[in-house]
This record gives sequence, C-alpha cells and structure tokens, in this order.
Amino acid sequence: MPLDSSENSFMPLLIDVNNLMHVTGVLPAEIAGPNEREMAELILQSRFSGEAICFVCDGPSRGRQTSDMGSVVFHYAGAGVSADSIIAQMVEECSAPRRLTVVSGDRAILKHAKRRRCPTISCEDFLEILSRDYAKRSRSNRTGRSLADRSTIDPLTQSQVDAWKRYFGLDDEAKVEALRTAAREGPAHKKPHDRRTPRKLD
Repeated sequence: MPLDSSENSFMPLLIDVNNLMHVTGVLPAEIAGPNEREMAELILQSRFSGEAICFVCDGPSRGRQTSDMGSVVFHYAGAGVSADSIIAQMVEECSAPRRLTVVSGDRAILKHAKRRRCPTISCEDFLEILSRDYAKRSRSNRTGRSLADRSTIDPLTQSQVDAWKRYFGLDDEAKVEALRTAAREGPAHKKPHDRRTPRKLD
C-alpha cells in the first residue's frame, strides 16, 4: 500500500525490538537495559525523531506499552507468532522496500531485507548511534546549547503517523490478524533461534 504523496516525506524504520533490547555493552550505564517505553523515548530524542517508527515486539501486549508515542507505533506479535516472522512478512509485503529501513540483529531478517533492497542497520550499530546522540545531548544540556541536528527535524504530524499505520495495515484489527496469520503460516521466516536459512531467503 503506497503512501499518499502528501505523507511521503518520511522514511519508516521497522525495528526488531526484542533483538535490540537484548544487546548489551553498547548503551551507557545510566540508560542501559531500557524497557520498550524507555527505548522509544531514547529514539525520539535522537536523530531518528523525525522518522516514522514501528516497534515490532514478541509476545502479547497485555500490561505493556500499546499507545503511540509520538511517531512510534507499537505492534505485538501475540501468542504463537515471533516478531521476526512479522517483520519478515512486513518486508515481503512492502510496496516501497527501498524507503523502509530495517533494524535487527537477526541474520535471516537482514538478509531478507537486503534482498528486497531495504536499507538495514544492525542492532549494535543502531545502539551506537543512539549512544552518540545521547552523549551529544548530555553535553549540550550542560552547556545550554541545543543540538544542531535536532533543530532541523520537524516532528511527524498525526496524519503522517496514521498514514504509517495504514501503510502496514496496523490501523485495522482484521488486517493485523491477517498479518499474524500470514506470518504464522507463511515460509517468510523460521523461529528466531533457528540458524538455518529459510528456503524463501535462499
């Protein structure tokens, strides 16, 4: 589903949140070990604050952050479906893959994304970027100066966030269930810890 021309100024990021949160030793100690909400806040204060961002998380949403945070949309895979398989299905169905950046530490997901011509960032590299932006922001707070790279970024409008949710069918429960079913039944990706390359990705 292509984005409307009025909403096509942003570059969506599709983030494998569980992979991202299990990387250790990269973030500074004072912000290490964030939960989903804290990770979203960290990203929204970085150079990625002007982008549309989809957090794809393992497990059900019960008791966890579900409402949008700025330009961050939360999507939970639910029972019996891995976040990796949901991401693979989203990448497979994306009508403009070159505009979609995939953040993951899963080799099969990154390989699949690259075959679809999606830009990719490893979890380690993404956290390194967040760490550098956090350090710059901390220094600017101490000196009373604002970050130059933040001052040129405009936040997404609600219509852009809504367009991003429609882009991946996250605005309708029936579409969400269809996505989960396709991820559960399709060969797009194996279980997260299965190191064998899925046949579809060969």
